[in-house]
Amino acid sequence: MVTVNISAQPNAGLDGATSICDSSATAIDLFGLITAEQAGGTWSRTSGTGGLFSAASGSFTPSAGSTTSTFTYTIPGVAPCVNDSSIATVNINNQPNAGVDGPAQIICESATTTVDLFTLISGEQPGGTWTRSSGTGGIFNALAGTFVPTIGATSSTFTYTLLGTAPCVNDSSLASVTILPTASISLTSGVSTQTLCVNDNITPFSYTIGNGALGHRLPLEVYHLE
Repeated sequence: MVTVNISAQPNAGLDGATSICDSSATAIDLFGLITAEQAGGTWSRTSGTGGLFSAASGSFTPSAGSTTSTFTYTIPGVAPCVNDSSIATVNINNQPNAGVDGPAQIICESATTTVDLFTLISGEQPGGTWTRSSGTGGIFNALAGTFVPTIGATSSTFTYTLLGTAPCVNDSSLASVTILPTASISLTSGVSTQTLCVNDNITPFSYTIGNGALGHRLPLEVYHLE
């Protein structure tokens, strides 16, 4: 009598993958990434760093700084059958950071100084794009991230946006430019004193003297409205 022992070839299932954002702290069930696997195998980490990997439970919890990682599920074979394995891949995408909004820059409409919008936000990553989200007038350069006011320009906001790779979301920050119109007074003939009240909405101011007042030193009284 001849006995033939037949050992079953193990089946570790089919490879699978998922993508997450590096801001996620949700535990991932690695068994949920592979399919049709037999029980009794073991997990090992074959690439990537960071996060919390549990070989016993077959789970991985990402953390800040984690990198894309692969995990191998292996079932040993009884000779002459060979081991079988499958791979679970966790792709980790970076959540973009467009920085923090800063205080508005206050300028006069007559100013010709170029405003660097990047200086109005902080902590931003490079690679984003600028758009104008409110206001009119002036010269806005989306490519350079600059704005030059002109007469008639209004207070404006500009949005800096970084695109996220799913499942990460886009992130944006705001740069604000408050534009103050120039107030003026005209001292005409026969007027020795003119009083002007200037509040925060129309400073700074300038004044001109009419023909009848030329050559005369006239007192100018300016009051700041609280």
